[in-house]
Amino acid sequence: MVPPGLDPTTVEAVFLDLDGTVLDHGVASSAVAPAIRRLEATGVRCLIATGRMLTSARRIAGEVGIEGPIVCYQGAMVGTTAGEVLSHHPLDAPTARELIAAIAADGHDAVAFIDEAVYVARESVTAQSYSRNAGVPYHVVGELAAWLPGPVTKLVTMGTPDAMDTLRDRLLPTYSTRAFIAKSLPNYLEMAASGVSKAHGCSLVCAMLGVSEEATVAFGDGENDIEMLAWAGYSVAVADGFAPLVDAADWVCPPLAADGVPRTLEAIAAARCG
Repeated sequence: MVPPGLDPTTVEAVFLDLDGTVLDHGVASSAVAPAIRRLEATGVRCLIATGRMLTSARRIAGEVGIEGPIVCYQGAMVGTTAGEVLSHHPLDAPTARELIAAIAADGHDAVAFIDEAVYVARESVTAQSYSRNAGVPYHVVGELAAWLPGPVTKLVTMGTPDAMDTLRDRLLPTYSTRAFIAKSLPNYLEMAASGVSKAHGCSLVCAMLGVSEEATVAFGDGENDIEMLAWAGYSVAVADGFAPLVDAADWVCPPLAADGVPRTLEAIAAARCG
């Protein structure tokens, strides 16, 4: 069904989170690409807003048939499907070094992203898991904070959901004004530059495309989607997503397993054609 209160004729662009929204363990269902094609055929731009690195997001964009600017790294970068970087707001090196040390002191391993490459201090479950999920290799460099040559696009660490909640809550009092810190998945905690968010990246893309923010619809499921859904003209949370996000959204679509997002895209497309 068309989300209640949404006028489909006014929609100019939709921003789609990936993991947990249209991807299940990194894989899109067979319903996603056709829904995107049908909506774009009505004149609506379908765009990605993800925590993934550009290399990984580009691969997914190709699989589901999305072109145009990609909001990636939680909004720290906007790039193209050809790999061009249009905007980049990295985390400064001193703050990154402090965060890496704080992560290590908490018993976890940090992953650093610089120039579309992934760096870790040592072989670890965190490094292997992120490399596998993103489809990119990683480089072991020894003491990561000491090795760090300059600003980083993003830091990530991994652990149990409770451990990541605890670490986030320990970091925020000290670093909330110096870095964006949020969970992208229940077991992933991510850190980027202060002022960065998916909303920041989506706003930049709208300016590039000449799309009004009021004419956007954003879809998400996680803690790191809060700013984007608050920013969008209309917000849709995925059922079973992060509870505060679900509570604040304009509408809640069926869950990922039920193809809630592509079904909603199809409904908007049908209404625009009707």
